[in-house]
Amino acid sequence: MLETLQMTILYGSETGTAQDTAEDIWKSAKRLQLKCTVKSMDDYDIKNLLSESLIIFVVATTGQGDQPSNMRKFWRYMLNKKLPNNLLENINYGVIGLGDSSYEKYNYAAKKLNNRLLQLGAKQIIPIGLADDQHDLGIDAIIIPWVKKLWDSIQIIFNVSLSTDHNNDNLIERFDVKILPMNKETSKNINKKYRDIHKEEIKIIDRMKIATVSDNIRTTSHDHFQDVRLIKLKLNNIDYLPGDLIYIKPKNSIEQINNFFELLKDINVPLYPEMIIKIIEKEINIPVCLKISDLTLYEIVEQYWDLNYKPRRSTMKILASIADDELEKEKLTEFSLSIGQDELYNYVNRPRRNIIEVLNDFPHTKKKLNEKILFEIMSPIKPRAFSIASSNKHSNNEIHVLVAVVKYKTKLITPRLGLCSNWLASLKYNDEIVCWLQKGTFKFAIDKPMILIASGTGVAAFRSLLLDCAAKNYNLNNTCMFFGCRYKVKDYHCQDEFELLQRENNLRVFCAFSRDQPEKRYVQHAIRAEGQLCWNLLEQGGQIYLSGSSKNMPKCVRDEFIDIAKNYGHLSTDEAEEFIIKLEKSGRYQTETWS
Repeated sequence: MLETLQMTILYGSETGTAQDTAEDIWKSAKRLQLKCTVKSMDDYDIKNLLSESLIIFVVATTGQGDQPSNMRKFWRYMLNKKLPNNLLENINYGVIGLGDSSYEKYNYAAKKLNNRLLQLGAKQIIPIGLADDQHDLGIDAIIIPWVKKLWDSIQIIFNVSLSTDHNNDNLIERFDVKILPMNKETSKNINKKYRDIHKEEIKIIDRMKIATVSDNIRTTSHDHFQDVRLIKLKLNNIDYLPGDLIYIKPKNSIEQINNFFELLKDINVPLYPEMIIKIIEKEINIPVCLKISDLTLYEIVEQYWDLNYKPRRSTMKILASIADDELEKEKLTEFSLSIGQDELYNYVNRPRRNIIEVLNDFPHTKKKLNEKILFEIMSPIKPRAFSIASSNKHSNNEIHVLVAVVKYKTKLITPRLGLCSNWLASLKYNDEIVCWLQKGTFKFAIDKPMILIASGTGVAAFRSLLLDCAAKNYNLNNTCMFFGCRYKVKDYHCQDEFELLQRENNLRVFCAFSRDQPEKRYVQHAIRAEGQLCWNLLEQGGQIYLSGSSKNMPKCVRDEFIDIAKNYGHLSTDEAEEFIIKLEKSGRYQTETWS
């Protein structure tokens, strides 16, 4: 039976986390000698659906509970009302969702898919797993036990025995990686300038574009702890709306690249920046940027591998399999086991250790690295999404992004630096970046009263909206914005523009500068002070839009609106809670937050 059993893994994700998880499950299946394929949902040939017997879905959620872009075509098919209720009766399935519990519609895309599969008669062989990025151990806290239960369920339902003989020792390769011998053709690359491989992707992927930096402005005072940049990009023939997103492909810093190649000097079989790497597809689709011919190792290190990546359990499992030093193998094995996940969290996640630092901590194991192992332990750089902070009506053929440069200290000596934000902050006039646009999570209803609530760089999407309204000469007297930051003179981003909108378009702005007075004052306090105004706007069909950190602010603001409904709408506590829930379900209370 095992010889004929075939599992298909389908994933949907904006930034690649679901793909990583799907490929980890694929590796686990290969160790168990189970036949398996991996595809994004929209790359999957829907004609094959009815011939499947076992499908595992790995689904991330975006925005207001939306499906990620690479599963939307698949989802449209699934929603077809003409599909019979027994269509999928021969399919066994499992769904694992990847979400963030700080969002109101937590793992909503996975839940909706799971419900639809049941409606169409598919058989659920394992309860839906809901992984939470807010968990101390990250998404692995749910994924690891869920996958173990999956294998147990498959053995029972299909009456098969999944082999575990090679569970710890086999290196499961996603790609066939080769170093090309140097000849006249390949040696030409040694003297060539390293290419921007993402620009090469543009020839293959239509949505990707090249943008040129026209300005890079610091919006916080130079004595403020946080460096925030308003980066202006020139991009011809573009069309976007307020609330839309820009995805950007960053590169590693020169310092990190040098650290990585310094690490490679210690391995047994030397690897050099000029080496030409060829990647051949096996059972998993090769990313487009790796299909470019004659890639140098330097180009891969600079533009494909995330050198700030924090290793997960799967990475430790691979390193443990190649370790021959007894102490190092014991520690790496501990990190790869379920009982060692607290230790792994304290070693990697709490201090934010990156892959280079981890490898340097295991010098004997590091020596055994080679190009094949690197492709299994390194994680690709994920594109970063930013709310567009500009209006195409106001600044034609321009896109602005408001970026907080991530830099902080942990117990490690070297400060932690965000890969993308620091790379963006380093860009100069006329530098080029590769990006693409995507419909955003906010769905603004500008014909209704609007209550905009933002902290810090969360104000970006609202700047886009308000500048768009100003370009159309809208009267904003039915719109109010609550903005929170630390100091009026240090981090009130785009202050001049918002004050101009107050004077010329009747926008009402209420600020909460938390450190400008002895007592802390946050946006929820500003909302409380304007409770009657907020209730009046809601009674007129007003919409609430909230953007900012997912830590405390969203819950505090939501609680404040419950109190407003009680105090000004004279509702009971239960009625006020139900009122807010109705606003959320109807799209009148939308949030866009991040951790």
